[in-house]
Amino acid sequence: MLSGALLGLLVQTALDIMVLTDEIGEAEFFASRLTRAQTLQLLGSLAKTAANLPADTRVRMPEIDWDAWAALAAILPEASQHPFQIWVAIKELTPKTLQQLHDYKNKQPQLFSMVP
Repeated sequence: MLSGALLGLLVQTALDIMVLTDEIGEAEFFASRLTRAQTLQLLGSLAKTAANLPADTRVRMPEIDWDAWAALAAILPEASQHPFQIWVAIKELTPKTLQQLHDYKNKQPQLFSMVP
């Protein structure tokens, strides 16, 4: 049940990041104080949620780059010093993770279940 809730939170947070940054370019993103701050907060939430998933759940989803999410969590406190990694997380890691979560939900729906 806990895994299902955390996976649902991962999906929703990834969607929020994608909606927030959908039609924004890299220069515009880094120049936008509000969009940048909100996106960084959401990336932090996503990385923290990924870290809090039970290890056995992460093992059952090997295609998701859990190490990349852990690495992102480590650089987020100094995000301004890592613009390339932040942009890659927004435009590549987040959408790829969301797609993989949807694929896993189709293959292993029990992982996403919120029923005890």
